[in-house]
Amino acid sequence: MKNTAFWIVLLSASTVGCSTMKQSDTSRTGLEQLLISNAVDRSLDKVDFRPIAGAKVHLKTELLDCVDKNYIILAAKSRLLASQCTLADKAEDADVVVELASGGVGTDRTETVVGTPEIPLGVMGRIPKINFYERNKAMGTAKLSVVATDVKTKQPVINTGFALARSDHQHWSMMGAGPVLSGSVAEQIKANTSQSDGFMIPTPPPTARTAQR
Repeated sequence: MKNTAFWIVLLSASTVGCSTMKQSDTSRTGLEQLLISNAVDRSLDKVDFRPIAGAKVHLKTELLDCVDKNYIILAAKSRLLASQCTLADKAEDADVVVELASGGVGTDRTETVVGTPEIPLGVMGRIPKINFYERNKAMGTAKLSVVATDVKTKQPVINTGFALARSDHQHWSMMGAGPVLSGSVAEQIKANTSQSDGFMIPTPPPTARTAQR
């Protein structure tokens, strides 16, 4: 009997596997909303509003159809105001019309688990599931397009094509130790609340070559 139990435990240890599951978040969790808003902020930060600085601007959002639409609109208005623009309710009262559209705004999540599955032993009971390593990675993506047109000349003043950005939140644990956190959302939470749900690994600063891009 002892030999049988030994070989069962040995067999379970040898069946260590790796399973990966990907899914798109649909519930309105705080993390999901932060992933999206963080990606939106990064995307709009890539748009150069200097060509219309100080102008009267009408913001058109009819083409914007995505999750967290209201945040995107207000974040765009915030950047226009930061460029000393005056917001006009009607296009005819503006110098420039800015159109805002989305090409993809959402989140994805990947869960990776390495361990042994639960093994039933009949009347002898069972060998419980053991997770040696767990990693959860959530990504937020925002692809936005901004086009600004001069009302009188109908000529483009800003034409971004698109501005694509991502945000991330990662945490992993090993043999129950952790979680260890990293990513732009975890850093934003830590910087603004001084709180963290685990041990933080800061993102390394960009290299000189990366900073020039």
